[in-house]
Amino acid sequence: MIVNTTIEIDEKDVVILQDYLSQNLKVLDFKIIPDTTKLYKEDKAFQKLCKCVKDAQLTKDRYWNENRT
Repeated sequence: MIVNTTIEIDEKDVVILQDYLSQNLKVLDFKIIPDTTKLYKEDKAFQKLCKCVKDAQLTKDRYWNENRT
């Protein structure tokens, strides 16, 4: 099973977390996601992009749910 989770931690703890996960699990991907809160609040074009991504993800999820075997 693959699990994707998003958490917020202190910058100083990132390496510790990454090391722990790598030592105890098969890590397929590890990304640090930028804080886009200010950009989202101030930039209409970015808001539209985020909506497109959200809509595309919903479409993808629905397709997968309807076509999984």
